[in-house]
Amino acid sequence: MERIVVVGAGKVGFHLAKTLIGSGYEVVLIEKDQSRSIFVAQSLSITVLCGDGTDQWILKDAGTGKANYFVAVTGSDADNLVACQIAKKHYHVKNSVARVIDPANETLFRNLGIDAVINTTTLAAKTISNVLPSNGLRLTSIFDRGDIELAEVDITQSSPVIGMAVSDLELPKESLLIAILQGESAYLPRGQSILKAEDRVFALVNRNDANSLRRALIGGGR
Repeated sequence: MERIVVVGAGKVGFHLAKTLIGSGYEVVLIEKDQSRSIFVAQSLSITVLCGDGTDQWILKDAGTGKANYFVAVTGSDADNLVACQIAKKHYHVKNSVARVIDPANETLFRNLGIDAVINTTTLAAKTISNVLPSNGLRLTSIFDRGDIELAEVDITQSSPVIGMAVSDLELPKESLLIAILQGESAYLPRGQSILKAEDRVFALVNRNDANSLRRALIGGGR
């Protein structure tokens, strides 16, 4: 069973730990506040160490040296950064993940060796924009870096691609069709797959080419 050490048992850490436990991981939590530590330990029936996640010896007691992943999700950017750096430097954890409150710190975290960054402000903004389709196009970020998005496009009755084979579509260079949903059936698009009205098309696309993809599939202006 893979071990994950999580620093911070607030709302984010609590629900993260609960999800990871449900996925079969061994989770050890570290939390400064004693009453919170007791509550979380009783609620999740897991080991919760009461202490400072930036303390090298607390990390040792948590078994950080045997952890496959180390995640710091406290409410302090400084604490999250330091905890991850100690885990990597002293306990050689290969995969570190840090929560960032201030978006301005994201680049700094990456430059200082943090493997993955959870930018809660950016995620919230993306969630708001993603739940509101724009002219038939919905974008979802599926990677924590780069500009590749998962695009979801509904083929309308007026779409110029109705009746066309996938191989004949003129799509942006930085895009790739990955699935087509027709009614209750989903299938992988092939060269001779024919698009129909009310199809739902899924594609990977560079964010800068998203509008070009939309125009290619359903027409219209910008």
